[in-house]
Amino acid sequence: MGAPSDDSPEVVVHVGDGSDAPRPVDPARPGAAPADPAPDHPFLLLTRDPAERIQARYLDDGTYEVEHTAQTHSRQLYTSDALLVRDIVWSWIQRDSWWSDTVAWTTVDPTLAELRALHEELSGMLDGMSVLDAVTDELDSALARADELLGDLDLDD
Repeated sequence: MGAPSDDSPEVVVHVGDGSDAPRPVDPARPGAAPADPAPDHPFLLLTRDPAERIQARYLDDGTYEVEHTAQTHSRQLYTSDALLVRDIVWSWIQRDSWWSDTVAWTTVDPTLAELRALHEELSGMLDGMSVLDAVTDELDSALARADELLGDLDLDD
């Protein structure tokens, strides 16, 4: 008898539009998911295990942000060259050292990474606050209209 086989993939692919958590996709059937990601802010996230991942995001200005994280170290680069992004991701998948040795990466300072995570968390909270602003504005309008209507009433009659 042989050892039990592990059917889990070495690399898990996630895609998304940046608005929700990434969702895994089946590379053999990329369009099989019920809702394909929106093209506004697409990203591609590949993970080997929880400690190693590479992510490519298309930014509003037409550039790509590529970030690699292994253990506690994180490196990133920005480029407008889609072919470079493709080559980096493919090289990472193939475990070819080209992506790491040849490309000019910038090390992400852990303090800056923590500040960025905090900014994203607070931005999410503040986005919810804009809903409260709209409710408050509507309430103010309703109260102003009530004052106007009550002002027209003659309470002495």
